[in-house]
Amino acid sequence: MNARAESAKCLILRRFLPVLLLYGIFIFAFAPVAEAITSCRYCNYPVASDALTCPKCLRKLQWPIIPERSHSARVVVRTGSDAFIRHPHARIRQYRDDRNSGGDKIGHIGSWGGPTTLRYLLRFDIPQAFAMAQVDMQDFNVRRALLKLCVADHGKYNGVPVRIYLLTRPFAAGTGLAGVREKKHDGCDWYHSAPLIVWHREGGDYAEKPSVPAILGEDGENETIIDITELIKARFDEYAKTGVWNDHGLLIMRDVGRYGYHGYVTIHSLEASFIGQTVRSPELFIH
Repeated sequence: MNARAESAKCLILRRFLPVLLLYGIFIFAFAPVAEAITSCRYCNYPVASDALTCPKCLRKLQWPIIPERSHSARVVVRTGSDAFIRHPHARIRQYRDDRNSGGDKIGHIGSWGGPTTLRYLLRFDIPQAFAMAQVDMQDFNVRRALLKLCVADHGKYNGVPVRIYLLTRPFAAGTGLAGVREKKHDGCDWYHSAPLIVWHREGGDYAEKPSVPAILGEDGENETIIDITELIKARFDEYAKTGVWNDHGLLIMRDVGRYGYHGYVTIHSLEASFIGQTVRSPELFIH
């Protein structure tokens, strides 16, 4: 009797097991997937992990597609924060554009109403790029670091000499626009590193040494590659000693030591889009 019962059970299982398997696969395939949640790195607002922009601060969180590298490197850094700042002598009164200009896709570096009145603050998110590349920062030996800036408008002059310094104080990029009269007081300007926080030195706190010279837009070039190995190496040397990544970014302004040059060039910022697979925003290539 027991043998007959066991045989009947086995027969039932053989008949209905494929149906049960198909049913399980159907449920697994069409079951709703829980959406991964992360936070915006600018305002900490909860967003989906695959979101392209933050619904609160409207900052770009990731590329809609991953463009090809314009240069090869161990680590390529394309994200971070930036802002253009200008002295009140260089402002257009109609737009009061000496206020925060952290949301502009293009901006100026050079001279207007003074020798270094148009400056650019730029901080790359280097730890995030190393994490995405699965490279350990602690034991990384920087052999070379190249900064790429794309020129949007060369102006009237054959290139503008600039000098790049290391910032010694963090800045809030903000979301202000130069061509809009109504200003947002959520970021840095010539006098403030952040709302209600004053620079120790007007126009940005920076270390005099090390520094790197370069010429933007020389001979009509649309892309300027600058070797900033000395600056990035200084940050990594400090990180190796302290174990704390303390990078406030870069300050780029006209090199007053180079005479005979006037005016300014217009460059693309981190907010700039790219055409096809051509990256317009600043990039940092670390070898």
